[in-house]
Amino acid sequence: MNICFLCADPGVPVFGRKGCSTHVRETCLTLIHLGHDVRLVCSNVEGDDADRANLTVVEVTPLRSKKLGFDLRHVLVDRRMHKAAEGLFRQWRPDAIYERYSLYSQTGIRLARKYRLPHLMEINAFMTHEQKNRIKLMPWARSVERRIFERARHVVVVSEPLREEVAKFRGGAETITRMPMAVDLSRFSPDIDGTEVRTRLGLDGRFVIGYVGTLTGWHGIKLLYDLARRLEGLGMENFTILVVGGDDKRVADNRRRVAEEGFSGKMKFIGPVPHRDVPSHIRAMDVALVPDTTYWSSPAKLFEYQGCGIPVLAPRYPAIEAAMDHRREGWLFTPCDVEEMARGAYELHKDPEARREIGARARERAAQDHSWESLGQNVTRILEEQASDLGRGGSPPGASLPQ
Repeated sequence: MNICFLCADPGVPVFGRKGCSTHVRETCLTLIHLGHDVRLVCSNVEGDDADRANLTVVEVTPLRSKKLGFDLRHVLVDRRMHKAAEGLFRQWRPDAIYERYSLYSQTGIRLARKYRLPHLMEINAFMTHEQKNRIKLMPWARSVERRIFERARHVVVVSEPLREEVAKFRGGAETITRMPMAVDLSRFSPDIDGTEVRTRLGLDGRFVIGYVGTLTGWHGIKLLYDLARRLEGLGMENFTILVVGGDDKRVADNRRRVAEEGFSGKMKFIGPVPHRDVPSHIRAMDVALVPDTTYWSSPAKLFEYQGCGIPVLAPRYPAIEAAMDHRREGWLFTPCDVEEMARGAYELHKDPEARREIGARARERAAQDHSWESLGQNVTRILEEQASDLGRGGSPPGASLPQ
């Protein structure tokens, strides 16, 4: 199939290091691997050069002027997306549209209806909730969000709570598919050697509890300081909490706080690393951590940890509980309960054999349930079923498009 992938969100740098960046990039690459011709229309191509040569990208220049305001900038980006996609359609006939939900973005819905194309809307969060501190025109934003949720032909979501919430807008869940995040099992593998990273970062002989991701508040970064204090209280001395990722300002702020609170050596913020180097940093960890996330989230880092065969400490949220069993493929704790988090780290610290077994089972679980190929096959199936249901009277794919 010819698949047009739309991502209007300026906060998703397609070639960047965020989990959302990985999701967009890997979904496109997986569909290409399965034999589809994928063209990506997006508003942010920032990031490393990795995989650029393998993707055909149409960049829509984002609007930076703060004078326009947060809401109007997103509305105007949607209009630019629509124009760019129409231009692409005149040169290349898509058979289907795959769209990542973005605030105020209705391009996919409009084009799917205009050209009678299958349309799959990927919803990872309620953007009106995620961006509530920046949205000024909230009633309008919620109205558009509701319209998008109602009108998308088919929706995929990353967790059951999100499925239940979106179903309220659609009058049922018949055309909503739960599709959690996935992992590239060839890149994130137990075969990767983390020895060089441990030595270079001065971690030899340390029990390393690691985190990979951004340093935004909802990821629970502040909990790490309480975790360090609790681990000291349990008598652990040779541990280091290794934090990989974050923008320069947040990394600098946390480094200052580490020094002020006397945690030098026990907490290490190293900043971001290229995506290709993430697996070796995960393999340098003894235990990997998801400090916190949103109730409906399916964190990409969880599956990358599992793919590397590292035991995971993570909060008891539905998508996480669906991905690993307590004490079998990881260690679950009550959200924001640092005492439980610390106890899990302490128990795993005491038992290297349990860590090895849990990590091996985590890898097996990721391979069984969360490969990108499986996700791509599900996407293909949904789009093909839509194409059949649309019943184009025997016309070839894209026949209704302009020349």
